[in-house]
Formats: sequence, structure tokens, C-alpha cells
Amino acid sequence: MKFITENLSEIEDIVKYNSDLEFTDYDKNLKEIKQNKNIVILGNFDGIHIGHQIILQKAVKEAKEKNLKTIVYTFSEYPKNQQTKITTCSEKAYLLNENGIDYLYLEQFEKVRNYSVEEFVEKIIVNILNANEVYCGFNFTFGKGKSGNAETLEKLLREKNIKLNVQKAVLDENREIISSTRVRNCIREGNFEKVRKLLGHNFIILGEVVYGKQLGRMIGFPTANLRFENKIYPKFGVYGVKIRIQGDEKVYNGVMNIGRNPTVDVGVLSVETNIFDFNKDIYGKVIFIEILENIRHEKKFGSVDELKEQIGKDVDYWKNKISYWRKKYQKEK
Repeated sequence: MKFITENLSEIEDIVKYNSDLEFTDYDKNLKEIKQNKNIVILGNFDGIHIGHQIILQKAVKEAKEKNLKTIVYTFSEYPKNQQTKITTCSEKAYLLNENGIDYLYLEQFEKVRNYSVEEFVEKIIVNILNANEVYCGFNFTFGKGKSGNAETLEKLLREKNIKLNVQKAVLDENREIISSTRVRNCIREGNFEKVRKLLGHNFIILGEVVYGKQLGRMIGFPTANLRFENKIYPKFGVYGVKIRIQGDEKVYNGVMNIGRNPTVDVGVLSVETNIFDFNKDIYGKVIFIEILENIRHEKKFGSVDELKEQIGKDVDYWKNKISYWRKKYQKEK
């Protein structure tokens, strides 16, 4: 997958983590997509849940049959409620690449926020993206003040002889609509079994390992510390996770703590992961974390020794649970 973005910092984690992903030159990639007609997929795609994946898979299938390229056009930032996004740009890029998308176009919202619906279609979909067909969800909105919807888009594209494919709402086993809002609620509740069912994959955290205060190392449980990104996180506590490390093909197991370390360092938000059977220096490398299960909620202990004892119990619990998760994944495959 190739990127079209004016802000490289938005995707530096994924480009570093996956060397197969390509950022060459903004202008070069723009020229590239204009050389041939493309299938354009419009939407926010936060989390890349099952509903999103159905749209993406249909578009990819159509593109292969017609020998076209796919372009996901989305905004790189969220003007409101940024702390509620499920995926950062790098995480979204990872998941889109997994779904076989050719190009990810990350637009700056401020550049197009005042476009009328007609301007958006003409300037973006026709002139820049060179669309042969367009895909979007049933609740897609666009144009200044969200003045346009899927019906508006269909009418405007028809005038340009461009076909619009609108994906209907996708329902779960309880006949409820699968949505990013539902995913967020389940993440907040720590219900990762439900999160996985709605997303079709585990909740992920992708980021660079940074220097922390090395509190974990001091009590015998060294951790990889990640920068706290502007996104939604589950309740503060300890979680069982799988970890992949940049440049290392092995999948590791571990426990991750999200919170403020109330026993030793009240107030500092952190994402720290103790990687089992691993002792290499990975500062500056990007790691990919999948959350499987909430082990316990955050708690302030009476002493560091009590904290150390509990972490030992958390580690033992998760080591005993790993075989269960391994069998579960094998059955699902």
C-alpha cells in the first residue's frame, strides 16, 4: 500500500514497523493515481470493523476484476472528540493494508471543510482521485456542515457517469448495527470478547517504545513503554496481550498495564508492556500490541512489595491462559 499525505509524522510508526509499506513522494503518488481510473472508498473507517471490511472487500474484488486500483480517502485528523478514535492513522493504515488496499489518501480536514457537495465531487472525487466507481457506507456524509449524504452523492456522481455503491448497515448476531460507537463502548467497558466480534480482529495499539521511569525494571518486571497516543483506551488496569516487534517475526505474549501507576507514580499516564521471555533493548522500535483480555482493574497497593506480588500473580495467570487463547485462535482459523 502507498500513502498520499502531506504530513509524514501521521504515519511514521507504521512505515517504520512495516518496511513493505511505501511512502515515496506526495506529488509522485498523486500523478500515479491520475494515470488510470480508480475505485474510491470514502469514509472515516475508525477501527476498521466488520462493516468497514465488507465495503473494503467488495471494492478490492471489483478492482481486481476490472484491473483498477483502490483508494481509501479519509481524514487524517478528527476535528472533534479526538480522544475517542479507535485507531490512529498508523493503526488504520495497518488494517487497511491487511484488507488489500492500494492507496491510502489522508486528507487534511481544514483543506476541504468548506467545500460544497458539488465542489467535493468535482475537485476531489473527479479531478484528484480520478474515480471510476465510488463506495461508501449508508450513513456517509460530506460537504460543508455535512450537507451531503449517500443520496446526494449518488445524484452528483450519476451526472458524471460514475457509479456509487452504498453499503447497507451490517448487523451482528443480535440484529444490531455494527458501528464504531458500539466498539468504543465495549472498549470502555473492557469487554474485549465483544470488541473482537464487532471488529473482526483484536483491539490494537501500535507505537514506538520510549524511555519511561524504568519502574518496572526496578521491581523485577521490565516493561516496554509506549507514548500515550490521542485515542480511546480501555479502563485502567492490566491486560493479557500478544506483541510483535519491528524487525522480529516472532509473536510474543505478555501483560500490559494501562493507567497512572497509583502505587508508585500517581498522575502519570502510561502504556507499559512486560514481554515474556524477552530481554533485548528495543528503545526506538515500533511494537504492535493486540489486547485479548482484561486481567484486573487498576488498584493502589499499600506498598511496592504488595504491587510486586500482584504483578507476579498477573503474569502467572496470563501464562496459564496462553494455551487457551492459542487453541481458540486455531479453531477460529
